[in-house]
Amino acid sequence: MSYDNSTNQPPRSNRTILFVMAVAGLLLCLATAVAGFAIGRATATDQTVTETLTELREVTREVEVTREVEVPVVVGAEGGESADDEGDTAVENTDGNQENEPAAPRLEDIEDIDFTLFYEAWGLVEDGFDGDIPANQEIVYSAIEGSLDTLGDDYTRFVRPEVAARLREDAGGSVEGIGAFVRETDEGLFEIVRPIPDQPADLAGLLPGDIVVAVDGEPVTDLSFDEVILRVRGPRGTDVTLSIAREGEDEPLEFTITRVRFEIATVESEMLEGNIAYIKLTTFDQTATEKTVEALQALLDQGAESIIFDLRDNPGGFLNQSISIADLFLTDSVVLYERNNAGLDQVFRADDGDLGEEIPLVVLVNGGSASASEIVAGAIQDNGRAVIIGDVSFGKGSVQQVYQLSDGSEMRVTIARWYTPNNNTISEQGITPDLIVEMEFDAEEDIQLDRAIEFLQTGE
Repeated sequence: MSYDNSTNQPPRSNRTILFVMAVAGLLLCLATAVAGFAIGRATATDQTVTETLTELREVTREVEVTREVEVPVVVGAEGGESADDEGDTAVENTDGNQENEPAAPRLEDIEDIDFTLFYEAWGLVEDGFDGDIPANQEIVYSAIEGSLDTLGDDYTRFVRPEVAARLREDAGGSVEGIGAFVRETDEGLFEIVRPIPDQPADLAGLLPGDIVVAVDGEPVTDLSFDEVILRVRGPRGTDVTLSIAREGEDEPLEFTITRVRFEIATVESEMLEGNIAYIKLTTFDQTATEKTVEALQALLDQGAESIIFDLRDNPGGFLNQSISIADLFLTDSVVLYERNNAGLDQVFRADDGDLGEEIPLVVLVNGGSASASEIVAGAIQDNGRAVIIGDVSFGKGSVQQVYQLSDGSEMRVTIARWYTPNNNTISEQGITPDLIVEMEFDAEEDIQLDRAIEFLQTGE
């Protein structure tokens, strides 16, 4: 196939491709927001938590799913919500604080993109390629994904319709899959972070640190993280075979696992010996504050004298929930700063009068604690409220807005960066615990939890 040089117009079939691509480009600018932030802002003005919660009675839940966010692999994550930021645009001063600099104005309009060259290249492919040519829709999706790579931001991304649909199903808290938390490593590998106790992945023998190298015999090397999730997930009662690379094993191990439907509890709580309240928050969905308050009040009513707040393997979620959770444990103080290159410079504060402000507190974090979890840990640490124990957290310091596109796909766009009360970014650095306790996955005891109990009992 070639051009008609007399008209310089592409043949009709390829003009269709050109038109589709132009529409796709416009969608990047014209998509309508449907769910607020994945770790998104509650409002555009400074406000306390009480004001924020008043405005959030009915909000569609969007789980933050980012490059590193563990998604109940239903696979069984948004951000997630994983806040975030690879390639932080803030400028670091010599004193370590962050200064926001206006971005240089873009000199071109996206609508003015000339797709003639795109058509020219694909015309040659269609005319002479010795192989199967993908459907136009696949070309559109791939073009969007490739163009987003030019931003240098792993958290601004396009989510294809089938993956987006699965993630929206997960938003209800009930999921179908193998029952494990997963993440994408820095090397782009699909890693099991933690099997959920007594769920299929756990019962089959998967371990933290296992790397999925094939699904049902098909290598996942060239697949995106979302595509691997989609292949591992599936309807309850169906089987999936995972090929696993495990440290110390020369050859991949194979596990055939029957998928199930299960509920992921937002909050788990119990009273430990010594009247220590233990509360584990698994995600910052829109019920997180309500359920944490309920659990905390119940334990206080039972005589709790101190609290261990466990944010390990919590991938994040909604920004408003992170602020209100932090407010449970903080008196009048800064929770975070939010800024962007468009001039946003906002302070979010906690106020007085909440349940957990005076009681002794320890917060647990690890490498799976991301985004909203880091906001809470950073606010508590910078305000000197409690000791943080565990491993260095993931390091995600940006905010994404979620848009649903016309075909059910989604755009997740980084719209701002957040900073701790001491005006530090945690992007690619994470929160460094006050007491570092590296987890040993083969240990019979939870040594991080044991260290938290010891600290509350001895003060050191």
